[in-house]
Amino acid sequence: MTADLRCYGDDIQAAAELVPDFELRSPIDAQVWYAREWEAIADVLGFAQQLASAPRAVPTTPDRIAAMTLTGLTAFEHALRASRPGVPDNQARVQSAVIQAMTAAGHPRGELWRVAVDPTTLATGACYDDGARSLRAFYPDTAPGYFGDGWAGPPPRAESACGWTTPLVLHLGTFPWVYSSRLGDIGPGMRWASPASQPALEGLHVVASLLEPATNLRQDARQVAAIFRHFVTQTAPLVARLPTFEAGRAVAGRLYRRGRFLLAHQGSLHVAALDGPRGRLAAPAYNYILRRFASFFAVRRATLRALATLPADVQRIAATSADPCLRQQAQEQARAS
Repeated sequence: MTADLRCYGDDIQAAAELVPDFELRSPIDAQVWYAREWEAIADVLGFAQQLASAPRAVPTTPDRIAAMTLTGLTAFEHALRASRPGVPDNQARVQSAVIQAMTAAGHPRGELWRVAVDPTTLATGACYDDGARSLRAFYPDTAPGYFGDGWAGPPPRAESACGWTTPLVLHLGTFPWVYSSRLGDIGPGMRWASPASQPALEGLHVVASLLEPATNLRQDARQVAAIFRHFVTQTAPLVARLPTFEAGRAVAGRLYRRGRFLLAHQGSLHVAALDGPRGRLAAPAYNYILRRFASFFAVRRATLRALATLPADVQRIAATSADPCLRQQAQEQARAS
């Protein structure tokens, strides 16, 4: 049966087609697809060497995807440990505790892509001690940005020890670009690391989990679709200014559009960026973020197509989801089988 994502909108169906389709029921097809996605992630986040040297012995489906996820996360962890610390140990510990609490709360609600919380309800208050001061462990992402129009309220219900006056909002689905208004050349989440704790690893774990069938179905795709549309709306005028790539006529070092993605012809994409009213948009960030959206919906489509062959508990996630589009697809699958 063909899985149809048009109940989320024709633009979402098109988004899934930005990356290759695959058959989840085919072990070889799934292995090739997931290996390609991990290579794409590693290329941008700087752990391609560690991933390439990782063991490739993979068990058969359904453990194949989990094994590849473990391989990718382990390679990322090795790269983090080889890099310079990005934040103080006490800040990193608070960041890890906060991410764990936010994802635990967002998981049952189907809100892992973007998680939000009143920071004063957390055990740490999302604060850490810096000598005599109490500081916020995360950037307060309140201004209009590429993922939304800002999150000014509701205000915290209690007084914050470190000055929180707004909700804490993190876009973990596009980790390490976790803030709506900070899409520079290095994702802010890449700095979440210290010798004592690796909150960055937990951030990438969320990205990886959203590519696994069960967690992908638990995520309310309406949230992802809304953020995707905002991202496209805000970036489209910037991308439209670029010329379309034409082989044989391109100028070395210039930034082009090739399909929906950006290309630096015979140059480094990592030094290219677009500047708009909502801030600097690095070319690697744009490509990576667009691919995260595309991959999420590609996995959703492949999972729906294979739903009748998946374990009963995974089918139950779809059948009981708060997402009406997902329930509709699950019902159609049940009738067809």
